[in-house]
Amino acid sequence: MDQYREKLYREAQVKRDECEEWIIARIIPDQPKWATKAELRRAAIQELGCSKSAFYMAWIVAIERAGRHDWYEPLRERGKSN
Repeated sequence: MDQYREKLYREAQVKRDECEEWIIARIIPDQPKWATKAELRRAAIQELGCSKSAFYMAWIVAIERAGRHDWYEPLRERGKSN
């Protein structure tokens, strides 16, 4: 890999790692799910400046590391006001 590609790869890896830690801090064991994946993705992009791709890659690793496989399932629909 040339130096430019190596630099891009390292920068992308740093963002994925940062995003992974950010997600893990929010999917705390023994706590109920409180947000949807889309809500967390929007917050991560806004707070961290990560890409959707970085979030999606970090999402899988974070869930596996945290052992929170329930986060793979959609959040039950919240009550809607009419």
